[in-house]
Amino acid sequence: MKVTRLRTVWFVILTLLWLSLPLTLAAQEKPRILRWATWPAGSVNHVMTSAMASVVDKHYKSSSRVASYAAFTDYIPLMNRGETDFGILNALEAWAAYHGMVPYYQEKHRNLRLMWAAPAGKVSVLVRANSKYQKITDLKGARVSGGYDAHMACRFLSEAVVATAGLTLKDMNVMPVSGVLTGIQALMDGRVEAATCAAPGMPIIREADARIGVRWLPIETNPEAVKSMRKIFPGSFPDALKAGEAPGVKETVPVVGYHFYLSSSTKTDDNTIHQVLKTLWEHNEDLFKINPQLKYWTHDQAVQENAAIPYQPAAVRFLKENGVWRPEMDKIQEELLATK
Repeated sequence: MKVTRLRTVWFVILTLLWLSLPLTLAAQEKPRILRWATWPAGSVNHVMTSAMASVVDKHYKSSSRVASYAAFTDYIPLMNRGETDFGILNALEAWAAYHGMVPYYQEKHRNLRLMWAAPAGKVSVLVRANSKYQKITDLKGARVSGGYDAHMACRFLSEAVVATAGLTLKDMNVMPVSGVLTGIQALMDGRVEAATCAAPGMPIIREADARIGVRWLPIETNPEAVKSMRKIFPGSFPDALKAGEAPGVKETVPVVGYHFYLSSSTKTDDNTIHQVLKTLWEHNEDLFKINPQLKYWTHDQAVQENAAIPYQPAAVRFLKENGVWRPEMDKIQEELLATK
């Protein structure tokens, strides 16, 4: 009798386990849904973000949702609140949002975190090829385009560029413009003598070179100049345009550089951060095959001493495990976290 009862108990247990097995497997196989935010289709930001999402989905077996927004100011608050998991920011926007730089950001977005950095942009001053101006210090009193009330990146970058020469835009005769295209158009039209926020790769610069001939002014790169530049824009660094890299560049020209950040927040769980980083780290050659812009997302660039926002804790652990987090980064991380 006891044996029969025991068999019945075991039969019930095994039946329940058998019935629950499909549910357990289904739960295990259900993909992790990841939320990515980016700019509209056709932008470099969209290309990079979509590529990362596709590589992660392929190898991590996740299911990504890539949503497009008109600007950083639209999706940075979502990331800060944990309503989206990942997005690519440029260092300037990340810094401005983290510190709540008005009028672009009305509050500090202190949950933003950096996961992986990659070189992004280069900026300097553009003049006519036959201009009398040879260096940025010569621009004192010159007519230049500036202001950029509708373009935060140019506003801060132009100020960082002239700061390397110990100047501010107040030292110049500034013609207010809304954005960089308007400023370069003013240079072509002869309404200004210099455009203060020129970046390689802009089609209008090729047009300007064809019409009037252009030349790039070099920034100063001594320690004091770099310190002044980073006081305006902490995420910037001295970079260079090489001969032929842009119209009007006949020899290497020192310029202001800044990074892209694969970003998240303190709201995204550490395991997800780790798995996404691990996947991109192990398969970042897959990214290189998708678009040339992604070739800059290399292991040796991931950690930057001039980071504008703190690194995500799980990212720090991952980067340490992979030998690219240098000891001096611990102090830098502490200082960024202590920023008021």
